[in-house]
Amino acid sequence: MGRRDSETVCSFLDDLSRAGIASASISYRLTRKDKGFGCDVAVEEKQAAVQAAGEDLMQALNWLELHCLNGPDTWVAAGSSAGAETALWAGYVAHPDRWAGVLSLSGALDSRTKVAADAPPLFAAHGVCDAVVPARHDVHRDCPLDSKGAWDLLGGLAWADSLRASGVQATTWKECQGGHEVCNTAMVNPDVREKILMWLTHLGSNQNQDWSDSHPGKGPHPCPSPCH
Repeated sequence: MGRRDSETVCSFLDDLSRAGIASASISYRLTRKDKGFGCDVAVEEKQAAVQAAGEDLMQALNWLELHCLNGPDTWVAAGSSAGAETALWAGYVAHPDRWAGVLSLSGALDSRTKVAADAPPLFAAHGVCDAVVPARHDVHRDCPLDSKGAWDLLGGLAWADSLRASGVQATTWKECQGGHEVCNTAMVNPDVREKILMWLTHLGSNQNQDWSDSHPGKGPHPCPSPCH
């Protein structure tokens, strides 16, 4: 949504605060707002929109590091949907060295993205049946391959696999029949919140968990059935 004060975001950050984790929420540019982001929008325009939002996030980090003198020593980039793509771009494309971790709720990266030597750990929550932002390696919005908006993406679950293959820690939580709504529902899901809190409070330790809603108390487990 690009807004720092949405009810769902504020509730999630309040929960972090009660657990002793400081946070800062930003508003950022959505340059394609009211213009569309579908299969008729060129991939280059979609990429530029993500980069613009990512630049806003980096500016916010610069401000926090300069002015928030009593704040955390390090920060995690976090977001949902467009915000998740913003966090992923900032954390794995722009400045991997500036972030202690990246939290992605239904986000994805360009499939050509390479894992940097200083890539931070990841927590990715995604609906396996997301038809807007793919959870794995697929095309944005399931666009026809010959359309100008056919953006080849690595969803949160696929990017986690890439990180693990390069020796970078990655934790995932997937909703087996979930769609893009997981970008919001994950923030109010007590099981996901618990696992995010666990991940945040143990950053730097060996966290390569793979959770699913079918087995909320255990992991790893594959999703039991295909998408409908």
